[in-house]
Amino acid sequence: MKVTTEKKPRSILELTVELDKQQIEKALDRAARRMSQKYNIPGFRKGKAPRFIVENYFGREALLEEASDDLIQKAFQDALKQEGIEPYAQAHLTDVNLTEAPYRFTVEVPVAPTVVLPDYRAIHVPLEIEEVTDETVNHAMEIRRDRHVVLRALDEPRPAQPGDQLTVQIETFVDGEPLNPRAEGEDIPQSTLVLDPERIVPGLYEALVGVSPNTMVDVTVRMSDDHENERVRGRDVRFVVNVLDVQERLLPEWDELPALENFEGTLDELREKTRNELIEAARKNAEDDVFVEYVRQVIAATTFDLPDALIVREADSILREREAEFERYGISAEQIYAAQGKKRDDLIEELKPVAEERAKRGLVLREIAKAEGLAPDESEIAREVEDIVASMEEERRDSARTLLETELRPFVVAGIVDRKLRRRILAIATGDPSFEQAASPEAASEPESADGGEAQTVDTHIDSAPVDDVSTKQAASPEAASEPESADGGEAQTVDTHINSAPVDDVSTETPIVSQEENGESVENQSVVDVATPEARTE
Repeated sequence: MKVTTEKKPRSILELTVELDKQQIEKALDRAARRMSQKYNIPGFRKGKAPRFIVENYFGREALLEEASDDLIQKAFQDALKQEGIEPYAQAHLTDVNLTEAPYRFTVEVPVAPTVVLPDYRAIHVPLEIEEVTDETVNHAMEIRRDRHVVLRALDEPRPAQPGDQLTVQIETFVDGEPLNPRAEGEDIPQSTLVLDPERIVPGLYEALVGVSPNTMVDVTVRMSDDHENERVRGRDVRFVVNVLDVQERLLPEWDELPALENFEGTLDELREKTRNELIEAARKNAEDDVFVEYVRQVIAATTFDLPDALIVREADSILREREAEFERYGISAEQIYAAQGKKRDDLIEELKPVAEERAKRGLVLREIAKAEGLAPDESEIAREVEDIVASMEEERRDSARTLLETELRPFVVAGIVDRKLRRRILAIATGDPSFEQAASPEAASEPESADGGEAQTVDTHIDSAPVDDVSTKQAASPEAASEPESADGGEAQTVDTHINSAPVDDVSTETPIVSQEENGESVENQSVVDVATPEARTE
């Protein structure tokens, strides 16, 4: 058996297998026996007809057809072993000739993606931490105070005043067309607006001051040229607002704020705590910006050769995440597909560009982790397990420890690698080695923002293909091309190595149904067009 290979784009290895006549004849013998056992041949009991009788009765072409699948599958498996090829996904038969010499068939075999990193240590991104001013602290303190507002119904109906809270129904139109079309008979959802010039776009705010409950307001506002929603940027937007109710907002006195915030200290001490939280959040946000920009630059300079199966698999993963999100709200994937008039495969196809970018990001992070030798040793893993167990109730610790050391070990390893990788990338990008000093798991946790929300987070997880599935070459340092232990401690995936004539796109995949920006969540002071000012959105 002669095997030749040819590398093709998209991590495809074209495998041509040439068979000798003896292999063909043995396969035909086996096929004849099977056919004689399956079919009635006049003059012979089942399984007793010799090959030449079977061939004469059914024809050589039928015998070859019976023999071909078994012959090709066996020869394909032998060829994989002979050449040391590990398929990344199911292979596809593209050409067959078993009727005359040379007897051969051709298979396209997806292989592991190839990732050639640039000299990533030469890429630098400055750390630019935003200054925390007294004005910033004042704003954060106002937000703290605003959290404890008490709403009070008006004793007597009166026009809305600055600071009031309005319950409204809002419709928005551009060029006479609604920005958020509703189904026939569907009610306009209610939302709330705080009557504050910093929370509502100019023009709409002025139109709402002085309105009474059960009043309709119809106003057209020119949106700013830099509005984040490109559909309304620099355009006239018509707001039709039905004011349903007006409530008075009662803010607590400043000296009541520490107790309301469960803070043991004075107002000045709470203010100082707020300043420190803002400083920490600004530092964290700056580090996140460095991380994101650094990875973006590395990806842009990296050479990729990715199999289509990887992109489809990543798209399928994204879609499954979105489906699970909808399921939590009692909405089935079938309902979403029906509403969009699309099939799951359509959504997967649409998600391929997003999936490819996510796959590239995951692969680059894995390759940097490998090149930097960030796989944890046993002592690091043991410490991590004990740190996790220490935070649990005592009666659960033994069972949790066993689980973390066995089934959940890959997740423990991944958590360690994620933290080490983030610190290493920040050190490389900024040229500041202190990022890798005394970084405990607690230090790596996400700080709470001063306004009570969560600080910005950046996903640093390595979440694409297993490390060992990736063929890599390190342009900057040849030594880094060696294959260390998988950075996530997991095993390479298993792949069905049988040949399939179905296209690669038949592989199961995942894709988001809607973007996060379109998930329909209600937000205070937000309609289809965000009526909040940029300053209010920073809250």
